[in-house]
Order: sequence, then structure tokens, then C-alpha cells
Amino acid sequence: MPFPETRRSAFARLHEEDETVRRQSYEAIITAYWQPVHAYLTHRWRETDADADDLTQAFFAKALETGTLVAFDPGKATFRTYLRTCLDRFVINARKQAVRRQTTLLDFDVPGLECSPDELFHREWVRSLFGLAIEDLRAKRDDIRFRVFERYDLNDAEARPTYTDLAAEFDTTTQNITNYLASARRDFRRAVLARLRDLTANEREFRSDARAILGVEV
Repeated sequence: MPFPETRRSAFARLHEEDETVRRQSYEAIITAYWQPVHAYLTHRWRETDADADDLTQAFFAKALETGTLVAFDPGKATFRTYLRTCLDRFVINARKQAVRRQTTLLDFDVPGLECSPDELFHREWVRSLFGLAIEDLRAKRDDIRFRVFERYDLNDAEARPTYTDLAAEFDTTTQNITNYLASARRDFRRAVLARLRDLTANEREFRSDARAILGVEV
């Protein structure tokens, strides 16, 4: 299966001398992980949406200030595990500071979860990754393949349109609809792999995630 050309990931580019390159790399990583961090705060730490917004912003601001992202060592753990560990420490410290500012002791124990922290963070990471890939495809929304893909595979309605419905809507044949969807799904996989390659620290992690997320060998 075709996959993106090898190039330095966003994590490697954090160490570039060019400030513009470093800034773009920070932006790429934060964009990909903003929603997973926010969702983790609301589900794992039971924060409200508003508080999760503030904490997410504060967490990434602190990470930039202290060089947390640059300190990541891919030889020790995946970035998701590293980031989640840093986030847990950040929340615990934030709650301890809140306790010191109040006269009443607050409980900052970790609430129970239906799934493990790793599973939760991984699920939200995949959701974010797919969302970024879809946005990459949406930039070419004049392409009929994506518009058919959007109507069928991205349809939130309980009942998706049939191929016959889509053929009538797009003034084409059901065979063309079949071909458009097959082609768009290949485009989607390529878009996911392109984002994944940029957001994994090394080739081993990239191949492992591609296998786990898409079920493909690259």
C-alpha cells in the first residue's frame, strides 16, 4: 500500500535551529493533541468543558515554557504515554495549588473510569488524527469523490443514503458511486498515514500505529 515519503517528524523538527520550523512543529503537535488532552481532562479528571479549556491551554503553555515537548525521548516511551504522564502530573500539581489557596481541603484523587487512561487517551488521539485527515481531504472538497465520501461514510444520520440515492443526487451511476467511495477511502488512508508519519517519533512507532489504527502494514 502506498504511504507518505520518509521525512523528519514534527518531533525531530523541534530541534531545528530555524525558529519558524520549530514554531510550525509545535503548532502541528499541539493541534493534533489539543482535543485528546481536553477530552482526557473531562473524562479522566471530570473537569467541566470550561475548566478543561483553561487547563488545556495552561498545560500547553507550560509545556512550551519548560521545554516539555523537546525533552521527549522516543527511546523510552511513545509520545502519547509521555504526554499523558506529564498531563497527569500537571493536573495533580494544579489541584494541590488550588488546595493551598483554599481553607477547605479538596479531594484530588483520580476518579474511576470505565476504561484505562491509556485506552481513553488512545481513543481520543485516533479521533483527533482522523479529524485532521478529514480536514486535509476537505480542502479538496470540489472533488466529487470526497463529497460522496462525506455524504456516505461521514454521515451522522441513523440511515445513510443508498448508492441509488447518491447516484441520483450526483447525477451519475451506482457503479461510479462504488468507485468514488473506494477511491476516497484510499485517499483517507493516505491522509491518515501522512498525518501519522508526521506525528510519530520514529519509524517503529509509525508502523505500529498504522497497524493498530488502520490494520495495514507499511
